Amino acid sequence: MRLNRPNSFNTELVQAIQPVAAIKTDHGVLLCKCGHGRLLWRARTFHTEEPETVRWLDSINQKDCLWDVGANVGLYSVYAARYRRCRVYAFEPESQNFALLVENIALNQVGENCQPACVAISEKTGLGNLLVRYVTKGGAYNLFDAPDSGLATDQDLPESIKAVMKDTSDKSSVRQMVWGMSLDDLLLQHKLEAPTHLKIDVDGLEPWIIQGGKALLEEKKLRTILIEINRKSNRDMAIPDILAGKGFQFDSERCNWLSRDDRTGEDLLPATNMIFSRRS
Repeated sequence: MRLNRPNSFNTELVQAIQPVAAIKTDHGVLLCKCGHGRLLWRARTFHTEEPETVRWLDSINQKDCLWDVGANVGLYSVYAARYRRCRVYAFEPESQNFALLVENIALNQVGENCQPACVAISEKTGLGNLLVRYVTKGGAYNLFDAPDSGLATDQDLPESIKAVMKDTSDKSSVRQMVWGMSLDDLLLQHKLEAPTHLKIDVDGLEPWIIQGGKALLEEKKLRTILIEINRKSNRDMAIPDILAGKGFQFDSERCNWLSRDDRTGEDLLPATNMIFSRRS
């Protein structure tokens, strides 16, 4: 019926229908709440947008624990919980994405081993503002302004973060007040189960998250890390050396733009997924 064509009538109709997309995997069918063009895109590109992430998840086994920082609507978290049968903690602070994350967990019946947390992971623990760039389902490029982060006065921010701050500076933008927490506080203060695998994809704040996770990086249970790196950011490019100092070796990387026909945004955010594993 061509209901996914971009016009206002189709958009409203599809959202009212609340369809579910079925993603075929090597292990079975993964279900994803749709009703929005971006959500349909996420379902259709599950295998092609970040194939290295799916391969990395397939290395996880039932005894493992995954922390997914920046889970968005939860497709990777739910995939790991459903088909690798590991324990998953999925962190996503943006309200609409978190709601869809919860729906996808319920839809795929993985609530027993996949726990969502509406928490922003940051360098420090405390109340802060999530700068929501696009108020839409499945949106990305949001920015958590953590307590005493100094983002507003930092002169060495990458252009991608500056763009988010500029786009969310007017009166029509949304600043969602959320609780931020460091990886170390989750592990040491709140005694959350240590991960064997850590995924970090937060569109720019990875260096701050790493700074707040120095103790976690020394946790011997943590074996592999998948992290998005902005190659134009000096802070981001320092992360491999930090991880090397904690006993991790670089395994592989893949540019996140390789599968896209439109690569006009690559110059602003030349993102690549890097995978690291703990040296024997």
